[in-house]
Amino acid sequence: MATRRNTKQRILDIAENLFAQQGFAATSVSEIAAQVGISSPGIYKHYSNKFAIYEQVCERLFTPLAEATQGMATDADFTDTRQQIYQVMSLLASKPNTARIVQHATLAKDETLDLLSDRWYRQFFASISDPAENPDKGWIDVPTAMAFHCMILGYVTLAPLHHSIFGVDPLQPEQLEAQLQFQQNLVNGLNQLMRQQKNAE
Repeated sequence: MATRRNTKQRILDIAENLFAQQGFAATSVSEIAAQVGISSPGIYKHYSNKFAIYEQVCERLFTPLAEATQGMATDADFTDTRQQIYQVMSLLASKPNTARIVQHATLAKDETLDLLSDRWYRQFFASISDPAENPDKGWIDVPTAMAFHCMILGYVTLAPLHHSIFGVDPLQPEQLEAQLQFQQNLVNGLNQLMRQQKNAE
């Protein structure tokens, strides 16, 4: 039983790396099996098909993010949500394959994007609605949520490039803290701009 469980986990480990490196469509079951060290039919003793493997890979990557974003309130200021955002960034930094898998799914626009959108991202952004319907809400709205999401995912996805250019590992704790401070400065500026606009009305 332990060996079967270990093989299942090994399949997920290998598949996660392959999906992150080359995307879902470019990854074959035979490639996963070869790296695990089993035959292709051996994969089907554990998972019904490649998409079932992908679902399980996403389950273990995105469940901690779902837990970290529970309770995020759109009427909270940045100070209240700062720790949660830092937790999300830390999770992504510790599991950079998450951001890479999102990037591949976004570019592919296939069933993997549908899975990420419907199963995971809708719940991440469930508390955010159209600002036209909620004109008095706090610092975060749909455009701001999209911008921050791009900033956070892009930060992790581009970390190897930036490490190569600047000689600094963006995923180290002190660099994550600096990035979070930058985000806080942006939010402070947004809040100040919103107050100025309100006062001018």
